[in-house]
Amino acid sequence: MVVKSAQTIAAADRLVSGQWLQLPGEQGIVVAHFVVPQAHGVTLYVAEEATSSEVRAVPLTAEQVDQVRVISEDGAADPDVVLAGLWNEWMLGAVRSAGSTVLASTTLKPYPHQMDAVYGHMLTQPLLRFLLADEPGTGKTIMSGLWLREAQRLGLVERALIVCPAHLVIKWKADFERFFGQELREVTAETIRQRALAGSDDDLWVASLNLAAVNPAVRRALHPDEAGWDAIIFDEAHRMTPTAETFHKVGQELAGNVPHAVFLTATPHRGDEWYFRELLHLVDPDVFPTSSAPDSGLPKRRRSGQQEPRRTNPLTPGPLHFLRRMKEELVDYDTTSLLFKEREAVNVKVRMNPTEQRFYDRALNLVLTYFPVRGRALAAMVYGKRAASSLYALSETLRRRSAKMGTGDTPVADSGDDLDEDDGANEERVVGAASLDTKAEKQAISEVLAELEPMLDPDRLALDELSVSKWEPMIQRLAE
Repeated sequence: MVVKSAQTIAAADRLVSGQWLQLPGEQGIVVAHFVVPQAHGVTLYVAEEATSSEVRAVPLTAEQVDQVRVISEDGAADPDVVLAGLWNEWMLGAVRSAGSTVLASTTLKPYPHQMDAVYGHMLTQPLLRFLLADEPGTGKTIMSGLWLREAQRLGLVERALIVCPAHLVIKWKADFERFFGQELREVTAETIRQRALAGSDDDLWVASLNLAAVNPAVRRALHPDEAGWDAIIFDEAHRMTPTAETFHKVGQELAGNVPHAVFLTATPHRGDEWYFRELLHLVDPDVFPTSSAPDSGLPKRRRSGQQEPRRTNPLTPGPLHFLRRMKEELVDYDTTSLLFKEREAVNVKVRMNPTEQRFYDRALNLVLTYFPVRGRALAAMVYGKRAASSLYALSETLRRRSAKMGTGDTPVADSGDDLDEDDGANEERVVGAASLDTKAEKQAISEVLAELEPMLDPDRLALDELSVSKWEPMIQRLAE
């Protein structure tokens, strides 16, 4: 006969079969199957799950019974706290199951062709050697940056470098921070002198192609064997063809021994198969042999007037290495709306007014007087375009020329093979070129700017007082 105290009876009455309980000294939740009163407490038979057949006995004193926490269907918690907790768990689950945590943590909304390039072509390859050659304006920076961040998330890439022309370094840094919330550290000559590159914990860097081309110490420090890159992205990759020897050397040394190499260009061939073959050789030398090999059938460089060389089998890179899309074929997510609307471009000839013509002539005279003969064609083209664009554009170029004269990374050249389609790159080469007489040229530029700047000062000149030959034809066109 079991004699039960009043305290034991009161304690046992709290517990019934089927209750969810948290027992003293335990973290988990159990379900009560049987409650057997004892002389000084109870014995609970509990299971981890309601349907479990594995039951264990838990003896409890009357005092321990009071400490048992009964889990009711309504926990009487603050609804706001409960909703916040549920929302937090939902968000965590969404991120864990999302195809891209990068996209889940940024405002970037890629277009279908960008998603296809990154997730359909690039991320599917554990070792990527790839030439992305979509038309200008299709977002190659976004696609390569998204691939890089996703490759980091997946553990394919830890440390990476972007190599681009000098004038694009600032743009890459700004775009990467804007789209991916990540800072790119710039490689400079000072970075190399202080050995900051090798000793840094930063994973993402950007370097000027021009700097690497002319500075052997920088190029050595950027070598994958030295810096430990897992991936390198080469922007404006068409500049690294063998005709530009210093740029080509950068491509050969940096791309040859890195696991992942991505090349970006909107002009992969420049209308010549030889350029395309050489660029593909940088992409994957094991798959695409150099076209300058003795048995290739193509010479290193075909000069004008020479007989057309014997052709080998057509070069047709597959989707593992190459992707190019044209603007007219790109559509939105509805699969019908064109991303780029059709347009018709026409040239409207406008004769310069006397003021514009005078400064145009003075700019070309600066070229003839102070630039070496070999560099005059490119300098005349750049100065002429700026002067024809606007007097303000000319003044900005002259200011930069005065400040950067003689500091150029590459010499000005007249060879058609060495000219860039990018006006910004051509201007970089011109403003940094050496002068035949630095002191005299800077003085001449100062005299031109002294006359030109007052004409462009908005505080001293009303907008309608500045004579601009393009305004009237433009206004007439817009009114049509």
